[in-house]
Amino acid sequence: MTKCIAIDTSTIRLTLAVLNDGEFFELSQENSMDHARDIYSNINKILRDARLELQDLELIGFGLGPGRFSGLRVAAATTQAMSYTHRIPVCGISSLSVIAQQASEIFSIEKIAVAIDANRDQIYFGCYQVSEDGLVVATYPDRLVNVDSFDFSERDYCGIGLGWSQYNHLKDKCCVELINQGEKILPDAKIMIKLAIRDFKLGKTVKPFEALPNYLKDQVTN
Repeated sequence: MTKCIAIDTSTIRLTLAVLNDGEFFELSQENSMDHARDIYSNINKILRDARLELQDLELIGFGLGPGRFSGLRVAAATTQAMSYTHRIPVCGISSLSVIAQQASEIFSIEKIAVAIDANRDQIYFGCYQVSEDGLVVATYPDRLVNVDSFDFSERDYCGIGLGWSQYNHLKDKCCVELINQGEKILPDAKIMIKLAIRDFKLGKTVKPFEALPNYLKDQVTN
């Protein structure tokens, strides 16, 4: 796998990355509240920088969430359009797994509990562990949790994500070790490419119109 693109719009950060024969190209926009406005122009720009045409791509990785409703729709719809038109394989990647992977590389930690704010006293929560290939795998599936009923008894996990600082009392309900500056980590498309390539090799691809967001809003855990 030598030519692929990754897209994540699950937070207020738009992040794109392209891999072309071992060389990475990245583009991001911080504090963006309207990812849809510039998504195609940004994709065209990063492809030009990478000296690629859309039809050259061998894989599209997209952040399927959980995250902001409006943002998730942008990544999914864009992926569907590109994949269907050019018959490009797709891998949907948990945005929490991307945060966990990035945290594992920055802080050299192996067990990561990710919590991001979902508003209305809820968090998106998932746990990951670094596997032998250096990439994270889920040990506790992504879910939507009411903070008042949050209960996590597993040990040896490091807490990453804004949810921990947004709801300070969460740390009193578990044995998670909060990592300094860990709340600042957001999904990164370059990191996502690693996870997407792994899933592609494992055959975990979806058809264009199966590239759907994972909202989790109908799966709240009390």
